[in-house]
Amino acid sequence: MFFSRPKLSARPATAADRNLITMLARAERRVHAHLDWRAVEDWLGAQPFLVAEQGRQVMGAFACPPDPPDTAWVRLLAVAENASAAEVWQVLWEQARERLVGMGATAAAGLSTGEWMRPLYQTAGFQQTQDVVVLARPRGPPVPAPPTPARLRLARADDYSRLSALDRAAFVPPWQLSPAMITAAIAQSDLITVAEVEGQLVGYQLSTPSRSGAHLARLAVLPEWQGRNIGAALAAYMIDHYQGRGADELTVNTQDSNTASLHVYERLGFQLNGTRFPVFQTVLG
Repeated sequence: MFFSRPKLSARPATAADRNLITMLARAERRVHAHLDWRAVEDWLGAQPFLVAEQGRQVMGAFACPPDPPDTAWVRLLAVAENASAAEVWQVLWEQARERLVGMGATAAAGLSTGEWMRPLYQTAGFQQTQDVVVLARPRGPPVPAPPTPARLRLARADDYSRLSALDRAAFVPPWQLSPAMITAAIAQSDLITVAEVEGQLVGYQLSTPSRSGAHLARLAVLPEWQGRNIGAALAAYMIDHYQGRGADELTVNTQDSNTASLHVYERLGFQLNGTRFPVFQTVLG
């Protein structure tokens, strides 16, 4: 007697799926979690956040809520050990894409944190556009602060409301952060420094603690003030601050296509450590 396998289907995740999704994200081998300011489970309730089922068995989970509203990053893809990644991805992405278009999102992007993800993106029409690379700086000699027209100081609470507009002006999609994400970043920060010219905030850096020292998580300078050593001065401030506290290693991420940032970081003693994450993007609509 032969039994047909139940068809794979997708449905929105609910609060009741939290434990299942957490188990999938932590226990399975094929799991992608975006380098994010929010835990995967915190996206529950935002859409698209979907699970793939075969009968009553959950075979995968996928989340890509747009944030900001025009751009959706792949924030979670988890595939059960006994499932086909290609089949799970197809059913989840097809439904997610339809939802994103209906929500008005215009683009989707995702990192590849494992080679198993590359063919999934490619079959769905995503194109690799660049790589996110990691640079590290070991403990070393002090860094001379480059001359800059801005005054650098520690951020105050009354600066925080202005950081979101500054950040959005400094980046282009898909690298912009929403005000909610900036708020989450501030809450997790260990050091925030701003650059100020005649009372106007023209740049800032935000760093977070790491096991060996600290990570320069965000560095933004208004376009009209770029090229005046403001970013370099902010990064130098961060280096001096953490080396003064005995940090063994500092790290930073950037795109391999961002030659200006790479030049600044390398001039300050950061070096590529070989870690890179391919970035895939697609246009929706």
